[in-house]
Amino acid sequence: MHPSSGSAGKGATGAAGSTGAAGQTGSTGAAGAGNTSGGAGTTGNAGAVGTGAAGATGAAGAASGNAGSTGNAGATGAAGKATGTGGSTGNAGATGTAGKGAAGATGAAGSGAAGATGAAGSSAGGFVGTIDLANSVLERGGSPQRVATWTQATLTKAMVMAKLAPDANFKATFNGGLQGVPLFVASSTAGKGMFIAAATNGTVYALDETTGGQRWSHSIGTGGHGIISTPVIDGAAKIIYVASDVGGKHQIHALALNDGTEATGWPVDVTALGGGVDWNAENQRGALSLVGKYLYVPYGGYFGDGGNYKGWVVAVDTTNPAMRAGWSTAGQQEGIWAPGGMASDGNGVFAITGNNGSAPTTHDDSEEIIRVDGLAVAHHDAANMFFPDIWHTGMDQGDKDFGSCSPAVIMATGGTPAKMIVAPAKPGHLYLLDGANLGGNAGQVQDITVAATGAESVYTAPTVYKSPSGLRIAITTTQGAVCPGMAMDSQIVGLKLNTANPIQATIDWCATTNGDDNIRRRSPVSTTTDGTANPIVWFMNGSALQAFDGETGTMLYSGGNCGGVERHTSPIVANGRVIVGGDGHLCSWSVQP
Repeated sequence: MHPSSGSAGKGATGAAGSTGAAGQTGSTGAAGAGNTSGGAGTTGNAGAVGTGAAGATGAAGAASGNAGSTGNAGATGAAGKATGTGGSTGNAGATGTAGKGAAGATGAAGSGAAGATGAAGSSAGGFVGTIDLANSVLERGGSPQRVATWTQATLTKAMVMAKLAPDANFKATFNGGLQGVPLFVASSTAGKGMFIAAATNGTVYALDETTGGQRWSHSIGTGGHGIISTPVIDGAAKIIYVASDVGGKHQIHALALNDGTEATGWPVDVTALGGGVDWNAENQRGALSLVGKYLYVPYGGYFGDGGNYKGWVVAVDTTNPAMRAGWSTAGQQEGIWAPGGMASDGNGVFAITGNNGSAPTTHDDSEEIIRVDGLAVAHHDAANMFFPDIWHTGMDQGDKDFGSCSPAVIMATGGTPAKMIVAPAKPGHLYLLDGANLGGNAGQVQDITVAATGAESVYTAPTVYKSPSGLRIAITTTQGAVCPGMAMDSQIVGLKLNTANPIQATIDWCATTNGDDNIRRRSPVSTTTDGTANPIVWFMNGSALQAFDGETGTMLYSGGNCGGVERHTSPIVANGRVIVGGDGHLCSWSVQP
């Protein structure tokens, strides 16, 4: 929030000095610098010096808002017959530099004291200009479809190879860890956009696009797990939606983009929905979705599948937050936890559930992708739900949950089916589904083995992009990737979609990542320069950003040193820059001059 302004220091008017005896006119006294008074005029007998009274102390600005306003200079003390020149205005800001009276023309300067320094607040100003929606990154993956691809004219393959480097002057720091992905709100005023980072300490930070300095911060609360998901921003309403777990309570907040203040009617208390679960065992990990007026927030369990939890999708009508509801899975556990979040084709969201710990032989809601729309209405018909034939033996029984991965929606494939869902799964499968008819049990368009099927080999959010040779998908794998020629661990796997009827995917290339699970469970993103040309896949490999040719997997760039990047995260790309979030800071790369 903005701090309140410090009251202006106002010096009382000094009494006029008595008239000096006539003589030769004194030369003009020099202006006082800093605290130094101006020199006296020469030869003429000075009248008695009138001393300006000290200015009243300016009130300190509040600790959390804008800096105190400018203190007025002390009033001029009159000197001789001539009036002393007024002191210069004290500088505003966190340091509130004192204004000092300049010297009188023939007598001593009025020395009105400046107002006291106003305390610096946590706000350096709100959003500048109007929001440039086209160049903003308002949710994970850059769109409701979660395809995680951006058009960036400056990021050609040649320039990335020759001139990409970290932005040395960008210093974005904050307190707390970052387990979600930073977002970006572009401004119509060049260089005045803001990054948004939601930290595990329960605080949301707005950071300057150019310098990285904090514009404002807002603490939701402390305790619990804080914020571990990626928010979503309504650019038109200028609202940031954030889900938190603080103080033993799950809440959904709506914060003003300009200063972080909570909107009327928020937060929403999710635990009040009840549902026969222990909300302390529920984990809000997946990125939030905003589809029309409905906000969708997924819930699952924590690592180890402990406690009494279920998969939930909570929906809130953002125009009337009193209208909220939740859908929960029929069976125990079956969490919806993939950090990349749910995907949308414009009608609700597609949620993917995890394993049922009791592994029943009759399917409840485990290991499925299902459409949830409106105020959390789930659709179990074959057109709106899919679960694979290995849901029981290959998934439930081995903790190889479908829900470890996030889906993506291809809205226009250029072939059949016209709309397609890309749905990777932990036990080494990637399912292509008809977006208009998911297919019910085993009704996939294609089941592609991409990695070891007997292992926990895929934790990813896919990126989908166009290239000169057609549509492509890139995912990360941990074990036994089915690369051209041989199986390999720790790989980015590139797939190409052909134009067959129905469309089919083949594995086209692989690129090696670090074998640490904290690294190979991160996700890739992609860019092109015009929607097709210069396709590049980006991945945070250890502390280095790496770029790969999107058609061949050939490495184009590896560099930088950005520590503290968590698993399950990915870069974003905006205004010609690749941005990566780590614990307590953001890192930036761009093509250098």
